[in-house]
Amino acid sequence: MASSSPRHYSALSFLFPLFFTLLAAAVAFPVTSEFELGPQNRTYFRVYFHETFIGPDNTTLNVVKENRPNGFGDVFVFDTVLRVGPEANSTYVGKAQGVTFGVSRRDVSLLIPLLLVFTEGEFANSTLTIIGKMDGAGKADRAIIGGTGRFRFAWGNAVSEVISSSAEGLIAVFDVYVVHHAGVRPYP
Repeated sequence: MASSSPRHYSALSFLFPLFFTLLAAAVAFPVTSEFELGPQNRTYFRVYFHETFIGPDNTTLNVVKENRPNGFGDVFVFDTVLRVGPEANSTYVGKAQGVTFGVSRRDVSLLIPLLLVFTEGEFANSTLTIIGKMDGAGKADRAIIGGTGRFRFAWGNAVSEVISSSAEGLIAVFDVYVVHHAGVRPYP
């Protein structure tokens, strides 16, 4: 005949009161916001991603090369230029920094978390954090999951498409739809 262990009951007798004490504390002292977001703004803009693969201005580095079909397992890091137009001499507004992961064994599919870092223009000293997949045709529809500076508490969508590609590099257009808050401030 099996008997219950006294150690088992003593552990339960300790955990149940602890659980209910913590539950009561959570209900009695709810977490409240200590800041106010301010008005919600919606901003749309277009920016061009200029990536260079070769030469002294190389902006992309292959850090893992797996030699598998569709680039599965390959990893690249990039620090590319953002401009207001597709021309190489168009106005510089910042850079895009991130990582590209080959994530599909069946087709070309890249997972790309990236940060748009604005150093010039109306969004200077602001960033947007974006994550999502790009297909083999160079099209992507990705989520904006955060931001800083002008884009505090940002969320939204970034749609991109490669508009030119060669052995030297590529250019992609980003249409960015972002919701953010102006005037974030602590409660007095």
